[in-house]
Amino acid sequence: MSLLGVHMALSAGPTVPLPVPPDVAQRVRSVQVTESDSRPTVFSIVLDAGRSGPTAALDSPVLTTSPLRANARVVVELTMGVLPKVLVDGIVTETTLVPGGEQQRAELTLTGRDLSVLLDRREVSDEHVALEDSLQVLAIAARYAQHGIVPTVIPPPTMDPPLPMERTPTQQATDWRHISDLAQWHGFVCYMIPGPVRGMSSLYWGPAVRAGLPQPAISVDLGPATNVQGQVSFMTDVQRPENVEGQVQDARTGQTMPVRTVAPTRPPLSALPVWVEHQASLRSRQFRGTGISAAAAFARAQGVLDASVDAVTASGTLDGGAYGTVLRPRTLVGMRGAGWSADGLWYVQQVVHHVSRGAYTASFTLQREGSGAITPVVMV
Repeated sequence: MSLLGVHMALSAGPTVPLPVPPDVAQRVRSVQVTESDSRPTVFSIVLDAGRSGPTAALDSPVLTTSPLRANARVVVELTMGVLPKVLVDGIVTETTLVPGGEQQRAELTLTGRDLSVLLDRREVSDEHVALEDSLQVLAIAARYAQHGIVPTVIPPPTMDPPLPMERTPTQQATDWRHISDLAQWHGFVCYMIPGPVRGMSSLYWGPAVRAGLPQPAISVDLGPATNVQGQVSFMTDVQRPENVEGQVQDARTGQTMPVRTVAPTRPPLSALPVWVEHQASLRSRQFRGTGISAAAAFARAQGVLDASVDAVTASGTLDGGAYGTVLRPRTLVGMRGAGWSADGLWYVQQVVHHVSRGAYTASFTLQREGSGAITPVVMV
């Protein structure tokens, strides 16, 4: 499917995704892909399921001969320029057929989820002897190497190695639920990154990526340079940040230690953080963890604070053709034209890609801890 300098390629297969036949590609009406740092990537593909020709006398070709079917592995690639970018690499989990009628043509909707679904199929009762959290993630990811999943694991700054004579970490959940819970305890994120080539994905487990080279800027109210559709809204929630305080009895020494958070460890993106401006009215959560070391207690409390500080949210819709590339979540992007309070760098929390013939847009949700740009310029 080609549109306004944008080319979409669709691949599918029972195990290895291959380019779909041209007659199937021509039936694609629209594709929607939702990428987020807090939930698995989901996608939906709408196809024309009309019946025509002698081969369709009994049923629609998209139901009988198409590789796009339940449990198929699907890869959607988008090319803007030279190199293709993998939007999603996932598994079809649901199909919906609407036969059509006088006013509407028949259509088939395929809904699916990224490769995290492979880790979420079977509940496991297991022990991870002498493995701290990041090593547990590596051990679990190794089970899925045959699917092209490569782990990228960033160890937490404070680790509490479990000594076998003291405790043994256990798992009573699916692999995906288990590693997601481990990430949440440290204020980390856990998600699949499709690509860089078809058939490969990375399992990222670690802190939110709030450093490095930002993506090209979102331009607001800049005349011909504007690349958004409609308005961009900015919302501040002063109730979102929260401190953690309490106490814990160290499992090794037996001593009772105070637990209290002071400041987030994430790199700042704004000049006036909400958690600083409204320090006196911040919510406070009581720490209630037991049976762990003081180091583990401090790490979990810090994770709660770090995960709560993004009190400012920006949302809008990009014109894909005007933006000139594919906006990706889980990293940084610049903002310009919205005024000093809203300009500067933002963390991209979610992107919803909408692809159809003649149109490509991307609805985005950005976050940061406060207002005010801390960079004089942004990439364009």
